[in-house]
Amino acid sequence: MELKERIIEKAGDLFRQYGIKNVSMDEIASSIGISKRTLYENFKDKEDILLSTLVWFGDRRKEMFETLFAQCNNVVEVFIKIIEVHENAPVCNVKFFEDIQKYYPRAASLIRRHTEINNIHLRNFLRQGIEEGYIREDLNVNVAAFLVEESTYTYIRASYLEKPPFSFRELFYTMMINFVRGIMTGKGIRIIDAYLEQQKNK
Repeated sequence: MELKERIIEKAGDLFRQYGIKNVSMDEIASSIGISKRTLYENFKDKEDILLSTLVWFGDRRKEMFETLFAQCNNVVEVFIKIIEVHENAPVCNVKFFEDIQKYYPRAASLIRRHTEINNIHLRNFLRQGIEEGYIREDLNVNVAAFLVEESTYTYIRASYLEKPPFSFRELFYTMMINFVRGIMTGKGIRIIDAYLEQQKNK
């Protein structure tokens, strides 16, 4: 792995775990085992690292979806795989999002652009599911895509709870499984229910 990519990946982990303001350039450098001088030879400042991290994450996300589309037989299987991937993803500290909104307008703008692009892809994906007969024809695609994006903020708001009566894994899984099942036709529901039964028997 090239040095710049190592820096981006490690800094991204630290930002998501502690927030951006709480992570210094010294800490980023020492976590990788390089000098701060080397760090500044590769990136102008912390904002430069943050922007590169967001672009890198967006590229990985795009690659993941392309792989899922190639491997899965239908949109229901894609939804299930996406749920499984996000279930096992590390929980992001709410400070990460707070810091971006307060201190990094360029990063906030980049996230908004990513969200807009993702929303277009999601609406097309839902329309594909309707054409395949797995998603209900009466589904309001624009509203459904909006709700998927909004679920991210539900996840973030739950981070404020001091002692939530559920894990973040349970929150995401329950939220997404019920949403996906709710937009499906009978054909889609049968696949979801078979998956749920399989999970129960594990």
